[in-house]
This record gives sequence, C-alpha cells and structure tokens, in this order.
Amino acid sequence: MSKPILRIFRPETSSDPQKDDDFESAPVSELEQMWREQELDRLSGESETKTVQVPLSKVVPLLLDAAGHQRAWLDDFSEDLISMNSDLYDILLAYQQIKDRSAA
Repeated sequence: MSKPILRIFRPETSSDPQKDDDFESAPVSELEQMWREQELDRLSGESETKTVQVPLSKVVPLLLDAAGHQRAWLDDFSEDLISMNSDLYDILLAYQQIKDRSAA
C-alpha cells in the first residue's frame, strides 16, 4: 500500500496540459483543506495569530546569530510586533539612550 502524498504547493507546470488538468482535479486531502482554510482565515484577519511564551535567554542567542549571518527569513518578521515585560522595555529604552549618548 502506498503512502498518501501531502501536497501543499502546486508543482511547476509541465509541458503536458493533461498532467496539469489531473492536478487540478485531484482530490484534496482533509489535512490540506484544513491548512488552506486556516491560511485564508489568517490572511483575512479572521483568526488570531498563534503565540508561544519562550524565555528570552532562548530567543536572544538565536536572533543574534540570525542577524549576524544576515538570514533572509529574519527580514520577513522585521515589521512584526512582539510583546515583552514593561520592565524589560524600560531597560531597553534606557540602554538605547545611553548608547546614543556615547555614540554622539
């Protein structure tokens, strides 16, 4: 028995139009349909974005490494808003002011 194939992305079109028609008429798996619906809900703003809580000590080294290696995926999130403890935010603002003064 062959394993079912999960298709998320449409394969490149081939030179055979019959093959492309077969893809269009192929049945969509339940998992793929759920994924499509969730993605449409997310894009339309009808569903909440999933969040997780992670210790800062686990995130900072990864972000520093990604920034240091100029990872393209990091730019994809550059406009995303993050939540943080207000004490940390105050400390970061104070640090930014000290850093700006020393650079001047």
